[in-house]
Amino acid sequence: EKERLDQELKLCGEYGLRCKREIWRVQYMLSKVRKAARTLLMCDIKDPKRLFETPPLIRRLKRYGLLTEDENSLDDILKLTTQIFMERRLQTKVFKLNLAKSIHHARVLIRQRHIRVGKQVVNVPSFLVRTDSEQHIDLAVDSPYGNGRPGRVARRRAAQ
Repeated sequence: EKERLDQELKLCGEYGLRCKREIWRVQYMLSKVRKAARTLLMCDIKDPKRLFETPPLIRRLKRYGLLTEDENSLDDILKLTTQIFMERRLQTKVFKLNLAKSIHHARVLIRQRHIRVGKQVVNVPSFLVRTDSEQHIDLAVDSPYGNGRPGRVARRRAAQ
C-alpha cells in the first residue's frame, strides 16, 4: 500500500497533476484497454471476434502514439504502462515542446486558453494528443503569447 501511494505521489509531481484522481482515471483507461486485449487473447486465433476487433484496437492505440509502428500484437498492448499514457497528455507535450517553462506552467497555459491543437483551442490538460496532431500544438492566435492583443497588465503599463 505504501509503495503504491509513493508511486502515485511521484507520478503527480513528475507530470504536474492536480490530484490523484487524474492518475486513477488514466489507470482506469489503461485497464479497459488491457481487458479488451486479454479477452481477445482468450479467443481462438481463428475466432471471427478476434480477427475483427484486434486490428481496430491496435490502430487506435497507434493513432494516439501509445504503440509504436512495429508493435502489432495483443501482447504489446498488455505491456502498456501508466507512464506511456501520461506522456501523451497535452500538458506533458506542451512542456516537452518548450512552450512552457515548467510542467505546472504548461497546465496554467492550457487552462487559460493559450494553447491550440491545430486550429482548435484546447483548455483540457488531460487531452490525449494524437500522433498526427502533435506537430500542430502551438500558442493560440488570439493569445497575448501568440501575437494576440496584449494582456490586461501590458495594456495598463502601455497607457502609463
